[in-house]
Amino acid sequence: MRYFIITGTSRGIGESLTKLLLNDENNQVICISRGMSENLNYHSGLKLVNVINFTFDLNNLSDIDSLFQRIFSSINADNIDSIYLINNAGILSPIGPIEETISADVIKNINVNLIAPILLTSNFIKFTKSWKIDKRVLNISSGSAKYLLPSQSPYSTAKAGLDSFTKSIYLEQKEELFPVKVASVYPGVIDTRLQTEIRSTRKEKFPYVELFNQLYKEEKLQTPLETAEKLIQLLLDSDFGKETIVEVLS
Repeated sequence: MRYFIITGTSRGIGESLTKLLLNDENNQVICISRGMSENLNYHSGLKLVNVINFTFDLNNLSDIDSLFQRIFSSINADNIDSIYLINNAGILSPIGPIEETISADVIKNINVNLIAPILLTSNFIKFTKSWKIDKRVLNISSGSAKYLLPSQSPYSTAKAGLDSFTKSIYLEQKEELFPVKVASVYPGVIDTRLQTEIRSTRKEKFPYVELFNQLYKEEKLQTPLETAEKLIQLLLDSDFGKETIVEVLS
């Protein structure tokens, strides 16, 4: 049995990842999200044994340790061939010049986009340390980590931090007897809720809003399903982890 732990599965890429993975009865998908997607619930109606949902807000950082205790209590260690963690959940807000942002929104952004993936990965490595199986972590980053735009400083900073974290974990794990392979990926421009949020932002807040509106009008956005297919291919590739930062999904 292959186990996949995925955050942010209520919509967008996370929902599409789960749908695709549930097509294989050898996959056990563990979802972490604030609510179960209605589409997912319907889709998995005949495969309830293959999907478990943990309702959890990643802002509750101090509860992540206990969350992983519950998750790994649900895993049958005698029937596992491989295990994967996909840190997919992310938020874009606040959008705007940093002096106009609300402190609570900045804290929430860094919590979800950076600190939560760090703690999730830490727990994943701790609980699987002695397991002699294939173990991988895929961090969903963003081109915003490298190609900076104004009015997205918390998001860009968090994603750049996630990339640095990925590189650091690679250095730690490559010396381990049973290493966890890790990579960070820029999935591209995708038609998700984050894109809707960008397009609805006033130009005064985000000077490049028209660029994203144009991409949408010209139908140049990837669908979540197309992106999920490429991410799964990347995650399961035999060369996964050799390149810590993957900027282009092929």
